Amino acid sequence: MSRAELAEQANRWLAANMGSSGALDAHALARYERGAVVRPNRDYRAALRSVLGVTEDSELGFDRASAPAARRTPSARALPADNAVSERIDAPADSDTVSELRVTIDRLVALDGSLGGGEVAPLALRAFRRTQRILDQGSYRASVERDLEATAAELAEVAGWCLIDAGRFTEAHRVNAEALRLAVIAGDTSMEWFVMSNDVLVSLYQGNPYGALRIVRRFSEANLPNRVRALFEIRQARALAALESPAALDVFDKARSELTESFTHRDPSWTWWVDQRELAVQRGHVHDGLGHSHDALRDMLESWELSRGKEHLRWATYITAANALRLSLRVGAWQEAERVTTEILPMVGEVSSVRTESILRRTVAEIPRNISSTLAGELEQIRTELD
Repeated sequence: MSRAELAEQANRWLAANMGSSGALDAHALARYERGAVVRPNRDYRAALRSVLGVTEDSELGFDRASAPAARRTPSARALPADNAVSERIDAPADSDTVSELRVTIDRLVALDGSLGGGEVAPLALRAFRRTQRILDQGSYRASVERDLEATAAELAEVAGWCLIDAGRFTEAHRVNAEALRLAVIAGDTSMEWFVMSNDVLVSLYQGNPYGALRIVRRFSEANLPNRVRALFEIRQARALAALESPAALDVFDKARSELTESFTHRDPSWTWWVDQRELAVQRGHVHDGLGHSHDALRDMLESWELSRGKEHLRWATYITAANALRLSLRVGAWQEAERVTTEILPMVGEVSSVRTESILRRTVAEIPRNISSTLAGELEQIRTELD
């Protein structure tokens, strides 16, 4: 049985037995075989055991004891709250349940920042579905209903974001719709803004800039906090750039001017990540969409420098470096290409991001001939690691 056939059968098993669409493919199985992913999530392991007719994870080569500490520790930290919530499902959910779920959210966000959405999406989805089941069954104390709904909405937002990074855009849109419904029911306007800003990205990644602009226009007249308004304007600028409209830069500059102002009491706490690093990478995307490759490279390198060496930004470093590599090869900036390639190599297979892997695959599909043997060898190594 080929890797592709095994992945297809495992995904069918997941759909039939777990009610979820798996994202296994030949590339994922190759990473498992190399040990780049030492212990896939529980559902994937169950699917592979069933298809291959074995009963123990060790028969698949997934031995928890052999997992490197650096990879094992974050996942282990995320599981206690997840299990604790599971154990409490039979009892009515209370304020302790909500607190446990919020701890789970914090851990999922931290894991996403270091390991990427591909690893975290199944965990986030499972936590969201479990919370959704509590709500659907009415298994909670009336005093926590609104908090539980708001927490479920936030879990769905995290799951939707991770699904975007996992390249599962249709599923991300569906989960975003569920998050939006829960946020509306809970009266959490701030979370509504967050979810809708994420769904603009889904439209962009699906090649639908007009759909992205329709969402943005919905908020054009709303009385939004400065940082939220700036975020929607950044998304608008990217959509306009995708349509090759020169107005994209004017819209982006307006957003940047609003973000130079300090936090106010109206700015949601989740806007903490809309900072100079994020501004630089988004400006790079706008320049890239307009065909300004040199300017885009400058912006990507600026963002990359601001995220390097920070564990909680490891995923951001990875995807920004991938974009910088793509642009540096396009414009012939070989020295910059060598710098970012050196940093990308250790993260291939360790940070799970389908978006980043797609960028890298396209970038190394055809290696330039007029480059140094060192750079050519590193690009070839990236290509091998991704196969």
